[in-house]
Amino acid sequence: MKRAASIVLLPLLVLLLTAVAWPAAQPAPWSTALVPALTLLLLLACVITQPPPLRLWAAGVGLLVLLYAYVWNPSHSWSSTAGLVPQDYHTGWPAAAYPPGARAALLFAGTVWTAFVAGVSLSRRQLSWLPALAALATAGMALVVISQRLEPNAPRIREFTGIFVNENHYAVFANLLLPVVLAGAARARFRAVQAGLPSSPAGLFYLAAALSAAGVVMSKSRAGVAVMALLVGAHVLLHWRTVRRYPFAGVPLSPVFKALGVAAFLTAVAFAVRAFWAEWQQVSAIASEWTYRSGILRHSFTAWQELPRWGYGPGSFAIIFPYYQAAEYARHTILHAHCEPMQFLVEYGWAGVAILLALTALAFSTRRAPPVADPAEVPAFADCERCAFGLALVAGVLHCLVDFPLRIPLLALLIALWAGVWVASRPHPDLTPRSEA
Repeated sequence: MKRAASIVLLPLLVLLLTAVAWPAAQPAPWSTALVPALTLLLLLACVITQPPPLRLWAAGVGLLVLLYAYVWNPSHSWSSTAGLVPQDYHTGWPAAAYPPGARAALLFAGTVWTAFVAGVSLSRRQLSWLPALAALATAGMALVVISQRLEPNAPRIREFTGIFVNENHYAVFANLLLPVVLAGAARARFRAVQAGLPSSPAGLFYLAAALSAAGVVMSKSRAGVAVMALLVGAHVLLHWRTVRRYPFAGVPLSPVFKALGVAAFLTAVAFAVRAFWAEWQQVSAIASEWTYRSGILRHSFTAWQELPRWGYGPGSFAIIFPYYQAAEYARHTILHAHCEPMQFLVEYGWAGVAILLALTALAFSTRRAPPVADPAEVPAFADCERCAFGLALVAGVLHCLVDFPLRIPLLALLIALWAGVWVASRPHPDLTPRSEA
C-alpha cells in the first residue's frame, strides 16, 4: 500500500495542478467534484506515504477552524438587488459579510494545505522530477504566450495571456518556475561532469528558461520583467558560490562562464528598464498609475478601519470595496486590492492575520525525518535546488506586494507546493540516507 501511494503521489499532484489550471470549464457536477476528489486522494496518498508531522496537522486544522468560524457566523446576506443586507450575528467573533466567498475560501484552503503537505511528502526521486516538469510546463506556456503576442495587431493586454486572464498572472507563473528550471540545468551539468559524460540535458533546461523569459518580456508585465531580472542575477551569484564551495565537483568557473552569467543578468536588466520606459515615458502616465493603485490601497485601508479586528471575512473584498471606493472608481470593477497584505487585512483583520501568520510559522517549523536530501549528492540539495525553491518563494512574495497571485488557484497551489518542498528539504542533523519507495 505504501509503495502504491508513493508511486501515485506525484501524478496526483500533477493532475490537481492541471485541474485547477484548465482553461475550459468542465460540465457540472464534474467541475465541482473534480478538485475536491483529487485533493482527498492526494492527501490520502501523502498520509500513507509519509504521515505529516503533528505540527503540520495542527497548522492545517487551525486554518480550517479559523475559516469555518467565519462561515459559521455570517453578518450579512447578499441580494442582487439590495446588496449586503445586515443580519443578527455573534459580535466580537469572526464573521463573514459575504458567506459564499467564505465557504469558497474554506474549501480552497484545504486544497492549498494539501499541496503544502504534498511538498513535504515528496520523495527524493520525485523531487528530482520537479525541475523537468517545471521546464516542460514553463516552455509550453511560453510558446503559447509568444504565439499570441506574434499575432498581427495583437493588443498589449489580451483576453488571455497563455491560460491567464492578464500578463501579470502569467509573469508570476513564469517566475515561480524559472529558478527551479535553472537549478535543474545546474544539477544536470554537475552530474554530467562528475560522471565524465560529454554532454548533458542542461541545454534543454536553459532553452526552457530562455523561452520563459522571452514570454515574460513579450507579455510586457513590468513587475514580471523586474522580478525576472532579480531571479537571473540571484541564480548567477548562487551558481558562482556553489562552484567555489565545491571546487572538487569538476565544474570550472572559467572567464567564459562568468561573462555569460554577467551578460544574462545585464540582458534581463535591460529588458526590465525597457518595459518600464515603454510604459512610463510621460510623467502623466506615472502619476495616473500611482493615483489608481494608491487610491485602491487608501480606500481599502478605510474599509479595514471599520472592522479592524476580524475584518469582513475571506472572499468578501469585491463585495465590500464598492461601499468605500471613491466616485472615480465607479466605472471600474475592483475585485482585489492588488496588494495581498492589504487584502488579507481587510478580509481577516489584524487578529485573523496574526493567527494566519502564527499557523504559517507553525507549518514552517516542521522538520521532516528522515531527511529528503541525498547526503552523497554533490553539491548538496540545500545548496542547489533548495535555494531555487527559496528564490521562487521570494519571487512570489514580491509579486504579492503589487498583485494578487494568492487569489489565482494555480499560483497559490504552486507557492504552497514550493513552500512544502523548501520546508522538507531543510538540512537535517541526521544524514542517514533515506530508502526509496
